[in-house]
Amino acid sequence: MPSPSAKAASPRSLVFILLVLLACGFIATSLVSYLAALDSIRDNIVNTELPLTSDNVYSEIQKDLVRPILISSMMSRDTFVRDWVLGGEQDLEPMIRYLQEVQSHYGAVTSFFVSEQSKTYYQAKGVLKKVDEQANRDVWYYRLRDQEEPYEINVDIDMANGDRMTVFINYKVFDYEHRFIGATGVGLTVDAVVQLIDQYQRRYDRSVYFVDTTGRIVLTGASGGPMGARIGEQLSDVEGLEELHSKLPQPKSGNFFYQEHGRGHFLNVRFIPELDWYLFVDKHETGALAGIRQSLYLNLLICGVVTLVVLTLVTLVLRRYQARITALATTDSLTELPNRRGFELLAN
Repeated sequence: MPSPSAKAASPRSLVFILLVLLACGFIATSLVSYLAALDSIRDNIVNTELPLTSDNVYSEIQKDLVRPILISSMMSRDTFVRDWVLGGEQDLEPMIRYLQEVQSHYGAVTSFFVSEQSKTYYQAKGVLKKVDEQANRDVWYYRLRDQEEPYEINVDIDMANGDRMTVFINYKVFDYEHRFIGATGVGLTVDAVVQLIDQYQRRYDRSVYFVDTTGRIVLTGASGGPMGARIGEQLSDVEGLEELHSKLPQPKSGNFFYQEHGRGHFLNVRFIPELDWYLFVDKHETGALAGIRQSLYLNLLICGVVTLVVLTLVTLVLRRYQARITALATTDSLTELPNRRGFELLAN
């Protein structure tokens, strides 16, 4: 005759099998839904959100950063500047008034002209100095003079404004025979540009920074660039971005994914020909997927609660059914006294 433990094992096995089936079903359903939502969110971030943010930031850049380039270009082609230089730079006042008008009208922090003939640095406040090829502060002028490109953007200190860090747009000036006669341009304070980037980051909830074609970080927000990288650092020195510069033949734009400390980042890169820089828009994966992960955890919690309720009800029903079967098997239905099987159980 089977032992009581063998009889009791059957309902426990049924409950265990039911538990496994319910758990596997709920977990499989939740994971399939989670993975589908994950792919959808990632596709939306990579193909919609980041490119759209990049387009919006680029539009803002055209308005706020490219505008000084156009101003410098206009100054380099101004017939007054060329005629004044070719006339021998006789009267200082017209040039000073011209630079003051450019600075005040366009809202620049500085405007300047450097003459190749006299090596004089003219500024809106007057004559600043004479440029010297041996002076570290004047390296930019000789670099601009010898390069092929008509202009450059560099971050340097502004001697005319208390050595404040300034973004300069330096433009070559040629005479009517296309001979180099000097350099002109305007400047924006780095603080103003940093505030502009911080505004982008708050508005779009992204990390925004700029990298030049050599892989050097040139502009970031107040909190720095990727992983706190500062202006002047190379992408190759940033964890997860070591190989990125080699993937950016110039000019190149596209979407990338990298990891640092096990955390994923979605990255949209756009080349800005007006600045000869790359615009990087970085979205942290954790923040983007936090909502869908919370939904997964909530679904699993609900599945667990439903499984416990179902198992509790099944256990109660099985116990009542088992008690009824046991009573029918050990009791005489007419006299309600123990039958032979019941007597044997009592005797044992």
